[in-house]
Amino acid sequence: MMPFDSIRRRSFLKAGAATGTVGLTGLAGCSSITGGGTPELGLAFTVPVENFGSLFAIEEIRNELTNVGSEYELSVTRNESTPDSLNAMAAGEVDLALLSTVSYASAVTQEAVPGNISMVATDFWDAHPEWYGFTIFSRSDSDITEISDLEGQNVGVNAQGTGTHAVLRKAARQEGFEYGSDAQIVELPFPTFVSALNDGRIDAGIFPALFAVAARSEGFNEVYSSQDLWDEAYPFAFTVGSNDSIDEKSDAIAAWGEDLAELVEYSYDNRSQVVSLAAEYFELPEPVVDGFFLNQNDYFRQDITIDFDRLQFAMDELVELDFLQESFDVQEYATNEFVPSN
Repeated sequence: MMPFDSIRRRSFLKAGAATGTVGLTGLAGCSSITGGGTPELGLAFTVPVENFGSLFAIEEIRNELTNVGSEYELSVTRNESTPDSLNAMAAGEVDLALLSTVSYASAVTQEAVPGNISMVATDFWDAHPEWYGFTIFSRSDSDITEISDLEGQNVGVNAQGTGTHAVLRKAARQEGFEYGSDAQIVELPFPTFVSALNDGRIDAGIFPALFAVAARSEGFNEVYSSQDLWDEAYPFAFTVGSNDSIDEKSDAIAAWGEDLAELVEYSYDNRSQVVSLAAEYFELPEPVVDGFFLNQNDYFRQDITIDFDRLQFAMDELVELDFLQESFDVQEYATNEFVPSN
């Protein structure tokens, strides 16, 4: 299986990083839908394929959906981290964005976006016992094989202040050490983790599902996963909308929510075709996409509606981990109004 080193020369890290957003190959040519008189929505995501919203960028898949192009126009962009997407939303560049637990909580409590935000859909869950959970890998020849071995080491994450950072912090505290004093976090883009491990820039790294395919193919050690930290699954990634956009474009966002439900159903019903289209569009090796998408190596995707009880648990947990000073009532900043239940 092709390692991810080759992908670094491709569309993952193309120009645009200086502004906090990264365009994908062909994005300007086919992910903006032109037409007259329809509302325009901007959607930002972080990890291709892994974030369902990224599939809206693929014309052949988008053509299977009912509303896009008629009820609303859509532009899709990729950012290196969820805080980058949040910054884009705060700047008014996007209406909808993929955020993780910490980014969502921070945005709400700090009122980072004018008018604040509301969660409108769930993307995936972490720590489900039968599905993939965020996993920390070390090199196959490394002595780092359990959480306590990470003390004193350099550990890679895409960005601090993210949900993946929370997975690192919870494990460290469970073993009685802290990042910043007893171990160090190194910020790197996910596509560089394999090479960074192999050349010694980091001693371990946290891998999302897409990139874990390469870690497994390299024979890396699985140090721990989210399932070792939490007894139950919890919602991890979500699509949020700025409240200003929700007020101004509620019909368009509802139409997008219907399309999202169709997109999920279409992906399950036509998995092989979606794998091939996504691999080609995002310039990924097809075995890599096939190695995780909608199989046992993927996250638990219960449905796109919001489970308020488990979401509240996730926010309360962030207080315990010192990502939040105090929790908040998630039902004031989340709604199932815009997506149909499965």
